[in-house]
Amino acid sequence: MDNTPDHGSRGHAEFSPSSLKYVAGCAGYEGRSGTNAAAEKGTRIHEALEVRDPSALHDEEEVEIYDMIVADEKAFNESFFGSTPYEELNEIQVQVDLQGTETWGTCDRFLVAGDKAVMADYKTGISKIDSPKDNWQAKAYTLGAFQAFPKVNEIDFVFYIPVRSEVLHDKFTRADVPLLTKELSEVIQRGEMVRPKWKGGVPDHDELTPTVNCRFCKHEDHCPALGGLALEVASKVAGEPLPNKEDFDSDDPEVLEKLWGVAKVVSNWATRIKAKAVEQAKEGKEFPTLKLKNMGATKKCTDNISMLEIAETYGVTAEDLLSVSSLPIKKIADLVGKKSDKGTKKENSDNFLADLEEADIIKTSETRFTLS
Repeated sequence: MDNTPDHGSRGHAEFSPSSLKYVAGCAGYEGRSGTNAAAEKGTRIHEALEVRDPSALHDEEEVEIYDMIVADEKAFNESFFGSTPYEELNEIQVQVDLQGTETWGTCDRFLVAGDKAVMADYKTGISKIDSPKDNWQAKAYTLGAFQAFPKVNEIDFVFYIPVRSEVLHDKFTRADVPLLTKELSEVIQRGEMVRPKWKGGVPDHDELTPTVNCRFCKHEDHCPALGGLALEVASKVAGEPLPNKEDFDSDDPEVLEKLWGVAKVVSNWATRIKAKAVEQAKEGKEFPTLKLKNMGATKKCTDNISMLEIAETYGVTAEDLLSVSSLPIKKIADLVGKKSDKGTKKENSDNFLADLEEADIIKTSETRFTLS
């Protein structure tokens, strides 16, 4: 029987504790749906930590992260509790009751001894994590724990972040409950007011606040506040009046032409900055949250005849090779023309393309366009 927990199937509150940092930065923030390799890796490590069994982890890196968290947590708990026995609760779901709203989430571990407790959350990625006192997720979990455990008067919240070799912890007391309630209520209530405006329209420009976390928001590509920010950047180098922020989503051709120029300026600048950052990372410089990722290199054969001869020594025929090849039709048509007699080059090239069309072996993509 497989006792491995399934964290991937758990639901999330609309304004979950883990998203409140982004909502606090911009009330219109809404995360993208879906998953990625890093998130799936984190889920596997969390599931292993819940049962203290790393056998289902995929590679040495995952096992190393698991082992570091186990060691760091053991050291912290021994320092905090000493010889005092404690009750241990794993993967506790905390309901956070607020002023006119609520949220909920699942914290990784909760240890209780008398009126004191340790609340722990595991972070398996490279991202920089705010200390618990400044961390919206930690504040939400802590408030929910105080509400669920009325005998607990002190909670030490701990983030274990092995990839950054960090253990961050802060103490909360029951006296913090009123302020935590007020802060969390205000953040979620603003989100509840602004986020729904994306449905069938956009929030007012003044209700949105561009931050470095916009890259995680599903509305990034059509946010009027980001458009206004781009206009401010472009205005420094433009030699003519630019559209107003209110015109960011305009359909007027004259306004769109000016916005096209803004987009080119910002795009070129962004390309240069990204290239510069990658070069520095390749030279060994470290960034607070960015990590160099090897995307691999493409390979191109410079001698197709020799490649065919080598492939044949492995039992791959010319017909086999053609079945997996994507041949450049334009170049082949040019070659047909090049091999034709003078005066028939273009005619034969065109006839070759017509024959391919008649044989119904060409798939034509959508025509691409640009402006200049």
